[in-house]
Amino acid sequence: MNRSVVQALILKDWRLQRLLVMLSLAAGGIALAVLQVRCEMAFFLGSTWFFVSMIVLGCMLPIANVINERKKQNLAFLMSLPVSVLQYAMAKMVSTIGMFLVSWAAFVVAGATFILSRPDIPNGIIPVMLILAALTLIGFCVVAGAALVSESEGCSIAATIVCNSLYGVASYFIIFNPAIHGDLKSPVPVWSPIVLTILAWEIAAIALILGITFYLQSRKRDFI
Repeated sequence: MNRSVVQALILKDWRLQRLLVMLSLAAGGIALAVLQVRCEMAFFLGSTWFFVSMIVLGCMLPIANVINERKKQNLAFLMSLPVSVLQYAMAKMVSTIGMFLVSWAAFVVAGATFILSRPDIPNGIIPVMLILAALTLIGFCVVAGAALVSESEGCSIAATIVCNSLYGVASYFIIFNPAIHGDLKSPVPVWSPIVLTILAWEIAAIALILGITFYLQSRKRDFI
């Protein structure tokens, strides 16, 4: 019985947030359409919009799926369900992270496919695109972790502000790193040691943040 309730809670979150996910994917699709216009301005606007679509989804999804539900005072209903605090917390974590991961994977595949399908765009951009995409995934994990653990709108907004403030700085140092920048115009993706090192650190950061979030979630003993 409890397992079916947990599954129902996860599916409920997917149904409630599907519009937000679809709008973000549509914005990413529009960004790729803008990139079809072969001029420098279109490339700058399209690529910026593409990553902004991922960032906005990563910021809005945790707040919409975790904080807003709590603000609607659903605790009395949740406490009446045959589900433990841990099961509810895990269901919320699975639904929030799962929705973003599916969308994030769609963004990455679409972006890589677009680059590979355009002979005028050097494939050397792909490693940097993947690094920047992983950066948005780290930002989402921070915001989602803050929302899930604190269940506080203030903490979630603070995490969002910090992450959004750091995206531009981190992107600049990544793109204009001499060891990376020189490979951007390569006709094939260049997986240099520094690229692989950055990706490894990003994966480690994601695993660490999710691990801490899971641990803190598992220690919750009540809905309050």
